[in-house]
Amino acid sequence: MGKNILKESTYAINKAVRILKSGGLVSVKTETVYGLACDPANINSINKLYQIKRRPLFNPLILHVSSLKMLKSISVVGEISENIIKKFWPGPLTLILPRRKNSLILDNAVSGLNTIAVRMPSSKVFLRIINKIGKPLAAPSANQSGYISSTNAYHVFDSFKTDVDLIINSGQSEHGLESTILDLSKHKIFLQRPGVIGIEELEKKLKLKVFEQKVSKNIKPNAPGQLSRHYSPNTPVKLNVKKPLKGEAFLAFGRNSMDHTPKLNLSSEGNLKEAAYNLFNFLRKLDKLNKINISVSPIPKIGIGKAINERLKRASNK
Repeated sequence: MGKNILKESTYAINKAVRILKSGGLVSVKTETVYGLACDPANINSINKLYQIKRRPLFNPLILHVSSLKMLKSISVVGEISENIIKKFWPGPLTLILPRRKNSLILDNAVSGLNTIAVRMPSSKVFLRIINKIGKPLAAPSANQSGYISSTNAYHVFDSFKTDVDLIINSGQSEHGLESTILDLSKHKIFLQRPGVIGIEELEKKLKLKVFEQKVSKNIKPNAPGQLSRHYSPNTPVKLNVKKPLKGEAFLAFGRNSMDHTPKLNLSSEGNLKEAAYNLFNFLRKLDKLNKINISVSPIPKIGIGKAINERLKRASNK
């Protein structure tokens, strides 16, 4: 595999810091999926990231911080947002906050918006890198724009080869799905993207109402994951299939005894967390088989199953 992949170590982390400071790109594991990190204060670094991801310039990047002090240097933090941070950070929750404009984050990194999407990851390797650099890093998911997210270092290499200066191999991401996104820039709290943390858990811990955002195609996105087609394999995806056809790959769930080849089961025990962990990895494996379709079993729309279904719906849009 590629010479740009290094196993996680102090040496790899120090090399990542040097690369990022010089305007390069580094892929690093977060607890959700693998991210592609760049310096959001370096125009060349930002431009290269958008270019190799083939990412639309109107689609802003998520910023990552390692402390509340760092967060306050780039955004306005109110009482509600600080309460949410105390309960859920570090972890898989991104907040959209009013942006504090300064040289730490260039307009190009956030599509010129007055808001900023930011989170504090619980990934130890990513936090060590941010702490060593001493300022926020931008890091969207490490995949071609619109394609299946990466949950291990080899997915990243498969997408970019050596266009990424360094890929730190830290094993499989713990959750396998991107962060939940809450928009706190309006008069209500809006769920902008479902993720690892469900709306029920948010409302229970916050004792506040969280409204589900209806995203219009005519509204410029203020956070990633808002495009109608996303997380998509090259093979067309069919949802809620109980009996796949000949020539199709089958992504099963639960105690599905159907004899079909090829077939991968997200969780034979019907465990939704296991299904989320396997989702992107299995989609990538089935995509490489070049079948007519990838047919997917029905997935219960409860808990993290809601986020799985949301990803699959976007994956099936053509």
